[in-house]
Amino acid sequence: MEEYYELLGLAPGCSKKELKTAYMNAMAHLETGDLIGEQKLVRAYQEVLADIKQCSIQEKQRGFWKTSKKSRARYTGPRGSNAARNMLQRFGLRDLLTAVAIVVLSWVLYIVLEKITPNIFPGSQYPLLAKTFSGRLVAAVVRLVAYLAVYAFYFYYFLVRKINGMRHLRHGFVYGFFILLIGLSFPQNQFINTYSLLSDVSALKNNNLCVTQSTLFEDAPVQTNNAFGDLYTYRGKTNTTIYIPKQLFEDPNGQVHQAVVTFLPHTHAAGKVEVRSLEHRLINCIGDSFYIDLKGNTSVKSLYLQRSTKKLVIEKKAAGSQKSPVLSVDLNNLSLKNAAGQPLMNTISSENMAAVLLPNHNLLISFTVEDVSGSYSCIAAEVQQSTGTILHSWQLKGESIYKFFSCSGRYYFFTQASVKESFTEKTYALQIYDPKSDDFVYTDKTQYNLSFSPHIASFDNDGIWISKYSNGKDLIGKFAVPKAYMN
Repeated sequence: MEEYYELLGLAPGCSKKELKTAYMNAMAHLETGDLIGEQKLVRAYQEVLADIKQCSIQEKQRGFWKTSKKSRARYTGPRGSNAARNMLQRFGLRDLLTAVAIVVLSWVLYIVLEKITPNIFPGSQYPLLAKTFSGRLVAAVVRLVAYLAVYAFYFYYFLVRKINGMRHLRHGFVYGFFILLIGLSFPQNQFINTYSLLSDVSALKNNNLCVTQSTLFEDAPVQTNNAFGDLYTYRGKTNTTIYIPKQLFEDPNGQVHQAVVTFLPHTHAAGKVEVRSLEHRLINCIGDSFYIDLKGNTSVKSLYLQRSTKKLVIEKKAAGSQKSPVLSVDLNNLSLKNAAGQPLMNTISSENMAAVLLPNHNLLISFTVEDVSGSYSCIAAEVQQSTGTILHSWQLKGESIYKFFSCSGRYYFFTQASVKESFTEKTYALQIYDPKSDDFVYTDKTQYNLSFSPHIASFDNDGIWISKYSNGKDLIGKFAVPKAYMN
């Protein structure tokens, strides 16, 4: 091999690039027609190249993962597989996999028991809560008892039964031991969870639950996968969380804003929700139309208000393949006048509008209009959907709808108007519509000039509070509504 290196003028340990350069230089210095010399150079190039590749392979085998032939000897011979199995046995792979299996099977047991357990509190006044609570209680107790029993057996079998005891403590057992400890507290602490459930057994059995009056819910409740429901935070002396099932909390007419919640004292699982007030969404203008989608309006296929034609279009549902009948309500027929005696509505503004389906299935709408002088006004109208007849119309305080709520069977219109002397302040007012009287029964004399948008805090028996924040903190003032309109 050395003679090949000498022929090319190289030393052992050279690189492929150096070999190629030396080979090309040697070929260039050959005399024309020297075939023997050319064959020697080709032979030398091939041998040196093979030697470089062999050295490269040996260097890799002596790298980080395979340090030497001596360390690899036990795993590369005809009995290498046995040596590898012995190494895994000394590590304690079976101990580790057993711990992982215990954790996984404990959760499988919990999920199965939670689903198949029947209601063990048949005398409870809260059947939905009792069924869910029964499943979680049985599953938590059985899983904790079984987990601790298997944990003790695991400790005894893999450690105490070993002849050499602690002197040969295997890594797999140590890792498995800590995995089982983590399984006791993650994703929930099994001791605390089981204790909370056991503490609430008497409360559920005797129907002695906690009650929160006037619970204010955040705008965006935290969603969880808890079996008791989604997680909500309410304001009180301390911030407390309540788990409320969607079956108790959902309302087709709007978003629950304030409610009385009955819940278990330790697990905070709600058994009953009495809605105090709902916040109805405002409808935005898309293009030329306000598209009104009201849940429970089963007889109407589509409903929208056109700004350009000033018409309310009601498309009813038809049976079979018949064409859907369409009613067009001309809002120019509203008999509302401004102070100068001119029609109050010249055009419909692109501000938000509000709409609600009344108990008699008439439609109550409110939107912003502009007269010929450029002044804005907020108006409301009650329309009979079956015939398209405008039954009533009113001019409200303010220029546009700000918030729209319902409470105690009445509808509360919060309106806003710009203050002429200010660029930032707006005036906020309140009017109440009672469907039993088919009229606005109360207009609050109190108005608030604010440079920021307030939040409707709470509906009390003697009025409605407004605040700076959605959770009711930093109260601003109160619309002193008579108790007759709040109960």
